[in-house]
Amino acid sequence: MVKDSCWTKYNVSVDVIDPVTSSKLLTVTVPSGKSWVRETFDCHAAQGLIYIAKFNPVFWKNDAGKTYQGLRNWFLPGAINPGDTAWTIPVCYPKDFSEVPLPPEADGNCKCDFSVIPPVEPK
Repeated sequence: MVKDSCWTKYNVSVDVIDPVTSSKLLTVTVPSGKSWVRETFDCHAAQGLIYIAKFNPVFWKNDAGKTYQGLRNWFLPGAINPGDTAWTIPVCYPKDFSEVPLPPEADGNCKCDFSVIPPVEPK
C-alpha cells in the first residue's frame, strides 16, 4: 500500500475485504510520515479483494467517518507458481479510490512512488 506524496502527513487505513464472504481479511495502515507499508495475510489463488479506505486527521468536519471505496475489485493470480512466496498488489492512495478529497496543502503534483519499496525476500 502506497500513499501519494500529498498524503504523507496523514494516517491512511485500508480495509481489505473478501467480496464472496464479506469478511475483513486485514486492515493496512500507512501512518503519518511513512509513504508505504507491506502486510501479509492468508489468501488463496483467484481470490477477489475489495478495498475501503479512510484517513485522519480529517481536514473538514464533514469528512469525519467517511470511507472511500476502491475503484475496482482486485483479483489475485489464478494459480500459485513454483517459487511464489508472495504476490504484490500495487495499490495507490488516493488514485485507486473514489471521491477522495485533496488535502488543502497539496500542490496537485501528487505521485505514488513504488520504486522505494524493496522487493519481497524469497523464503
